[in-house]
Amino acid sequence: MKKFDDLEHVAQVLGDGGPFNPDTEYETVEELVDALIDVGNTDKVFVRHDGHLGLKGNLSPEFLNSPLSDDVDEKFADQVEAVLEQANIIIPLSERELSEDDLEEIEEDKKYRGVDDDD
Repeated sequence: MKKFDDLEHVAQVLGDGGPFNPDTEYETVEELVDALIDVGNTDKVFVRHDGHLGLKGNLSPEFLNSPLSDDVDEKFADQVEAVLEQANIIIPLSERELSEDDLEEIEEDKKYRGVDDDD
């Protein structure tokens, strides 16, 4: 079941007083996609999902440069769906409470990827 049906709703949750980037307004689709990818790259999400990698490369420059509006939803339906699909995975993962097992998995994943907390 989907939580987000349009880009403006995603923008509202990611910015606009939301818990991720409070008081951030996204003017273009690219700004919104960049913010979504940033959330997807957090340890909390990345340990469970990396499907957002390459998302931006699969979106047209015309779509990315578009202002957020209902017109975008209609004109670029397939690309909007790709962004919404990722938002519906990334945002719930980022909002979940982490268990001890999750924390251990995050540490294991970081070691596997060669990520050092001191960097």
